[in-house]
Amino acid sequence: MNKVVMAIAVVFILIVMSLVLPSKSYACSCALQTDPIKAVEQSKAVFSGKVLAIEPKVLDIDGILDHKIAVHFDVEKSWKGMNQTQAIVLTNLGEPSCGYTFGQGETYLVFAYDYDFKENMLQTSSCSLTKKLTNATSELSKMAQGVEPIENVSFKGKMDTMAYTNKWAYLKAIYHRLVRYHLLEFVQVAVILVIGAGLLLIRARRKS
Repeated sequence: MNKVVMAIAVVFILIVMSLVLPSKSYACSCALQTDPIKAVEQSKAVFSGKVLAIEPKVLDIDGILDHKIAVHFDVEKSWKGMNQTQAIVLTNLGEPSCGYTFGQGETYLVFAYDYDFKENMLQTSSCSLTKKLTNATSELSKMAQGVEPIENVSFKGKMDTMAYTNKWAYLKAIYHRLVRYHLLEFVQVAVILVIGAGLLLIRARRKS
C-alpha cells in the first residue's frame, strides 16, 4: 500500500507543478509600413479616437495566459472597419514586445488588426502607424476623408468589469490545462485509487 500511496502522491505533485500557468511571450521584430494608403489596406480598422480608459487585460488561450493592455476609445472618425462610436483595442505590454504606450485623455490615429486568438477583437502595436493625432498630419494628408461612426455604443461596462473577467480567464486557463493536458493523469489516479481501495478491502477481509 505504501507504493500505491507514493504513486498517487507523485502523480498529484506532477499535476500541481504543471498547473503553474504559462504566459505568452512576444519578442518585438517588425517591418514598419510607412505608406499610409497601404497601411489602411492591410488594417482591419483605422480610426481616430480619444482614450477614455486603460486597463490590464488577461486572456485565456487554451490554457496559456496572454497579458495585454486594453484601451477604450471614443471614436471620432473612421477610415476603415469602424462604424461604432466606441472601441476597445488591445496592445502588448511594453515596447520590448511591440506594445504601444497610450496616454489617457490623448487622441490617436489608430491602425488596428485582428487579434490572432479571438474573433472580433482588435489589436495594435508599435509596428503600425498608430500615433498621436497631432503627429499624424503627414498620414492624414494622404488618406481619404474620414467619416463619423453611426452606431452608438458604450463599452464602459466591459472596462469596468475587466478585473472580474481577468480572474475568470485564470479559472478558464486552469480548466483548459486540466482537460487538455491532464485528463489522462486524473484517470490514472482514479484507477490507482480504485485498486488501492480494493487491496485495502481484501486485506481487511483476510484479517477478519
